[in-house]
Amino acid sequence: MSLIDLKKKTRIVLDKRALPQPPRCRVGLCIDISGSMHNEYQDGLVQATVDRLLAIAGTFDDNGEMEVWTFNQKYSTPPVARASDFGNYVKKAILDNPDVAKWGGTNYAPVMNAVLDSYFRGENVVTGGGFLGFFKKTEQRPAKDTHIPALCLFLTDGDNSDETEAAAILREAKRYQIYWQLVGIGNDTDFRFIKKMADELPNAGFCQFANLRASDEAIYEALLTSELCDWLRKL
Repeated sequence: MSLIDLKKKTRIVLDKRALPQPPRCRVGLCIDISGSMHNEYQDGLVQATVDRLLAIAGTFDDNGEMEVWTFNQKYSTPPVARASDFGNYVKKAILDNPDVAKWGGTNYAPVMNAVLDSYFRGENVVTGGGFLGFFKKTEQRPAKDTHIPALCLFLTDGDNSDETEAAAILREAKRYQIYWQLVGIGNDTDFRFIKKMADELPNAGFCQFANLRASDEAIYEALLTSELCDWLRKL
């Protein structure tokens, strides 16, 4: 299956939702890399999922890029995924990347905070250094393209241990043009927290898959919902 074929499948779903020409939208992926996700990474299921989501990114934004964050207790920022990474992103950019924290537990708030910083708030960057680091300083780097809405695809197989902090960030995000598609993977968890937040917030949805072996069609139907398309129409 090629990226072009997958993009055609996303178009079929968007046509069904009466949104054949969606507005430009940045697409980001937050994907769980806690210990319980180890087999999904090793078996190639995460790579297949990234390929499918690259098709969504290419449909919503002409540059075809998808920002990626991985998360366990903390978060990491692998390189942006592009069409040229189709079929080979995960091993190179995540599993073989020493800067990506892997396995461990699950927190949502740090990565959700990073998404808002990147897309809307701006980020604090440490510059300088010099002798013994005496000349280091922190500068605020403004976010770029804040006028362009964002779709964050948030995939996790487990509940978090920082519900209060994550809820505060999601509620703050109502002021920004961002939609969170919260995705639960597996049947061993009830995903109570993200279900509750999706019910509460106008810019969040929830879906659940038994595993990442679902068909392309099932994944696009679940992610590209009528609710998401209605939200996009109102932009």
